[in-house]
Order: sequence, then structure tokens, then C-alpha cells
Amino acid sequence: MEKKSVHKDHRHRVRSRYLSEGINSMADHNIIELLLFYAIPVKDTNGIAHELIERFNDLNGILEAPVEELEKVEGIGENAAIFLKLIRDVSLLYSYRRHQMVLETSPTASLKDFIALQYENESNEKVYVLCLDSQGRVKRCVKVCDGSLDTVVVDVRTIVETVVRFNEKNVVIIHNHPNGFAVPSAADIKTTKELKTVLNALDINFADHIIFADGDTFSMAESNKFKDLFR
Repeated sequence: MEKKSVHKDHRHRVRSRYLSEGINSMADHNIIELLLFYAIPVKDTNGIAHELIERFNDLNGILEAPVEELEKVEGIGENAAIFLKLIRDVSLLYSYRRHQMVLETSPTASLKDFIALQYENESNEKVYVLCLDSQGRVKRCVKVCDGSLDTVVVDVRTIVETVVRFNEKNVVIIHNHPNGFAVPSAADIKTTKELKTVLNALDINFADHIIFADGDTFSMAESNKFKDLFR
């Protein structure tokens, strides 16, 4: 009973500090400890937070870690691991909805910033579909393909099914080259042409295919070499 009371008092102090001083006053392990209060209701989460920091270096490393890696830390079960991963995904969703990033005739700086954030510290290739509203504002970002360090199999059918499922009429495809340059490969060009054909047949506007690598972005719709594909 006494031990449970100590934990309760400690949690109260951590919460009170957050409410009175804000998130910027807290070290990474305190932030993680506070988050874990809501996923691990009984255990002392301070020690777990320190173990997470030791394994993943900092707050960013923890929030970007795969669920299966988080679960290897003693005290982190499936629920807590999913909760931590959810924090980053919800933050990204809030970010692009809050700023209502707009795609006009070319990717805006804010859209490029979002893409860079999406792939920050990402070591494997991933493909996302950005769904836009009729004004070109980003409505959702859906991961459709996972790959390895230097390759990803872009499944045209999966992309099309995703767009149709959400009943979207205006889309952008983004993917990264974590071990290369922001330049489309022969496979990227082939996939872009296939997607353009299929999406056009469904009366869906394929606005752009953007490639990200090492902080740089390449817009196929902006490129003189490929812009005819997007007319």
C-alpha cells in the first residue's frame, strides 16, 4: 500500500510539473515517463523510461522505433509499444492538418517540410499516398508500401485500391531513396507511367510523384523531363 502511494505521489508531481512548467522544462526521460503513465497504469515507469533512453538514445529515437523493438525493453508490452508509436503518427497527422499544406502548381515549401519530416531518420524505402481535397490541401497520408534499405516494390494495385477506398480524386505519391539520390530510377518511371494510366482511367488526378533523399526532394511533375506525364 505504501509503495503504491509513493508511485501515486510521484505521478502527481510529474503531471503537475508538466501542467505548470510545460513540456520544454522536462528532460526526455521525464516526457517518456509521463506518456507511459497512460499506457502502464500501475508500474514505476521512471526506470522503464531510462531503459528506453539507453536503448534508443532520445525521445525521437523512441517514438521512431518499431513496435517489435520497443517490446524488447523490459516492462514494455504490446499496448505500451503501440501507444508510443501512435504518439508520433498522431503528431504528424496533426501537423499537416493544422497547417493545411497546399499543393498548387508545384510542391510548396511546407509540403517539402512535411515530406522531410515523414522520412526523418528513416533507413528503409517507404511509399506513401498523399490524398488532397479539391483545393489541393492534404487530407491524409497513407503508407502503402514498405521496403528495405535500397529497394521497395511499389504495388500499383495496392496504391489504386487505397485511393479508391478513401474515394479520393486528387493524389500525390511520395517515396524515399535512403541510400541514394533524389532522382527517379527506371523502376520509378515505369511505375509512375502505370499509375498515371490506371488513375486517369478512374478519373483520379495523379498530381505528382515526389522522391526524397538526404534532405532533397525531386518532383517529377516539375521536371521538364517528366512533366508531360502529369498534364
